Amino acid sequence: MALAGCAAPKAPPKEFPLHGEVTGLDPSGHVATIKHDSIPGLKMGAMTMGYQVKDPAEFSKLSVGEPITATVYQTPDDMWIGNIQKVH
Repeated sequence: MALAGCAAPKAPPKEFPLHGEVTGLDPSGHVATIKHDSIPGLKMGAMTMGYQVKDPAEFSKLSVGEPITATVYQTPDDMWIGNIQKVH
């Protein structure tokens, strides 16, 4: 018998460092297209890919052509970036 409201606690998202350059921005979906280096912990080679930016304040700071570092957050059913920093 299932008990209502007794869902298993969600595990925190896994975190991976990202270094790349913003090549496109989709304000309607808060998606930043980033040409990035490989992300070994995520087993992802260097590529250009769109990432959701959940924090509107972070998305508003992005500009096409700028180099950034960020954190890729991954759960079993979602992936997004945050902790975005411009590289000077």
